[in-house]
Amino acid sequence: MVLAMGFDVLAARRDLPSATASVYLNAGTFGPLPRPAHEAMLAHMSASYTQGRIGFAGFQGWLTQMDAARAAFGRSLGVSPDELALTHCTTDGLNTVLWGLDLSAGDEVLITTHEHPGLTAPLDEVARVRGIRVRMVEPNRIADEVRPETRLVAVSHVLWTTGEVLPLADIAAAARAHGAQLLVDGAQSTGAIPVDLHASGADFYTVSGQKWFCGPSGTGALWVRPSALAGLGTPWPWYLSQSRSSKGAEPWTTARRLDASTLSMTSLAGIIGALGWHKEQVDAGALGWASARAVELRERLSGIAKVRVIPVQTASTIVAFTVEGASAAAVAGQLEKQGVLVRSIPGVEYVRAAVGFWNDERDLTRLVAGLA
Repeated sequence: MVLAMGFDVLAARRDLPSATASVYLNAGTFGPLPRPAHEAMLAHMSASYTQGRIGFAGFQGWLTQMDAARAAFGRSLGVSPDELALTHCTTDGLNTVLWGLDLSAGDEVLITTHEHPGLTAPLDEVARVRGIRVRMVEPNRIADEVRPETRLVAVSHVLWTTGEVLPLADIAAAARAHGAQLLVDGAQSTGAIPVDLHASGADFYTVSGQKWFCGPSGTGALWVRPSALAGLGTPWPWYLSQSRSSKGAEPWTTARRLDASTLSMTSLAGIIGALGWHKEQVDAGALGWASARAVELRERLSGIAKVRVIPVQTASTIVAFTVEGASAAAVAGQLEKQGVLVRSIPGVEYVRAAVGFWNDERDLTRLVAGLA
């Protein structure tokens, strides 16, 4: 169970009790919490309970935690911490961009027909308030459908429904050719597949902490290309979105002015631990292991008579499928009773298996057996 590249899945699983308590195939919603994150959160809660949460040392500790979390995200994403804002989730990042851009009546935002409500719900409200137009096209048409009136293209890097990896570089080039910017929902990509933010062509890229990075809920980040920062307003100014000194308060000149307000110190402790642990696994070859297991699962599911695997042009670690004669919710519910955690996707009736680097052949066998 150890790849030639050096990844030890058994060692990873020892740090993830929930990934051995069940067949954990739902990191697309919440990833399994690793031991370092659990221990860091317990330590912070204990110190808060016994020593208090404020005072000069407590406040400085909060600031230090935010800096440490930003640096940890930067290491995992290969970018400068100054290019990152801390958020509570991916949707925070999407809202930050949608409300921070100067979108007005008549402007078009182009999206795919497979976007998550984390994007479509904010867009509905921006359209209601500002009068923008939102146009949806099939994912394989997105680069061809950018028009002169398109101000923003907003897409998922990996579709939450099918696991399709969209060609960001092509989409970014099409957007730039028409003077548009690119906003990317990275909820199902960062932490799961290799991502190069600078090479992606994106102007804004959202990151989830609680999914593939295996952090606690209430954590995330927004990457802003330095050249795009000046054109983005601060949609929710708060105490720490400004630099405060004896000379007064001034907005930060980095992406930290976009930080979401009052981030949980306990969650910050957890995400710092999770990101450090996750980076160690990735450096040891974890993403290659997960990709190979996803390919294997596609092949094995394709051999079951009543199962149809949803085809994709470029695959990620998400495998979507249907079962003849059964709703997706019913399949997910029955599998959970057998200790196999997957996700049903509403609207399209897909069952989604999110394959992580903690999954091994025995997990795949249990899923296949449960479907049979």
